[in-house]
Amino acid sequence: MIFIQFHQTVTNHDAIGNDIEIIHRILSAKHDSYVYADNQFNKKVNYIEKEELESLIAKKDTVILYHHSGYWKEGYDILKKAKCRIIFRYHNITPPEFFEKYNEGYFNVCMEGRKQTEILCKEFPDAYWFCDSVYNSKDIVGVSEDRISICAPFNKMEEWGRAVPDEDILEALVESREKNILFVGRVVPNKGHLMLLDIIRTYISYYGPEIKLRVIGKFIEEIEGYNDIVRQKIAEYGIEDNIEFIGEINDSTLMSYYLGSDVMLVCSEHEGFCVPVVEAQFFGLPVVALSKCAVPETIGKNQVLLDSDVYRYAAAIKVITENEKYANCLEQNGIKNYKDRFSFEKISECFTKELHRMIGVEL
Repeated sequence: MIFIQFHQTVTNHDAIGNDIEIIHRILSAKHDSYVYADNQFNKKVNYIEKEELESLIAKKDTVILYHHSGYWKEGYDILKKAKCRIIFRYHNITPPEFFEKYNEGYFNVCMEGRKQTEILCKEFPDAYWFCDSVYNSKDIVGVSEDRISICAPFNKMEEWGRAVPDEDILEALVESREKNILFVGRVVPNKGHLMLLDIIRTYISYYGPEIKLRVIGKFIEEIEGYNDIVRQKIAEYGIEDNIEFIGEINDSTLMSYYLGSDVMLVCSEHEGFCVPVVEAQFFGLPVVALSKCAVPETIGKNQVLLDSDVYRYAAAIKVITENEKYANCLEQNGIKNYKDRFSFEKISECFTKELHRMIGVEL
């Protein structure tokens, strides 16, 4: 059997790129597996050019696995020509209103992407859907329940966990007298950076200045208006020494921040899954998170989920960093959540079982 995964961009180290790479590896063990993409950055998969693609999608024994995470006209046009079976892998699309005030282009791409989700549901009624979360599946409207499966995105944590951390960074974090707080995610409006700043200011007001938030993720130039609001708030609060924007880093460096930090803060208002939560749990880092979108589903049982009251977050940081027994309890429950639900073994078991149900193929 022939499998072709579709996505506009396949890169290294991001959630969708990892998902595509690992699925490709699994499929390649027993079947012909290819990837079609406009932007081909991840070199660990076998790409196919458009000419050969069009001949393969006319065959009934081909299966398209289409990763849907944004508006992609060419991908849709190719799907319309396909005579083969189609499975959608839905990673969610940020609601456009988050970008409305900051960038018309981002707003339109998100709006058109969410419209395209509706179109795909209507125009491909015989297709199956793999959704990253139950939260994501709520966007799949008009499709019968037996054609929707929930399967978390693959991650590379077991491979990553065998890497060697950056010893200098890890040592500096461990020896620091500050409470080391971590957030991993791009600087975009749905990720809750303004709330993170409110929490840091509140902590300082009640418990003192020995706290530092590190944000791993790049600023997006196209939404400079939002970036300016973030910077202005930092200056207004006078917390310049308590915030550090790290930008994009390699895996060994990120591993050091997971291992050396005291608490992971997640205040995102929209996440379709939230891979950094799973990464933090794998490395035993306690997570304090806003109870919104897919995060409560991903974070699992016996973890810290709060509403938007920043005073509670400040108090939670205080307790976790000074109560070793409680911190260890969160750590162990987080590790258990990873092992029970998001290890390679568990996700692979779900993926292969559901793929067999959909199309009867053995992997």
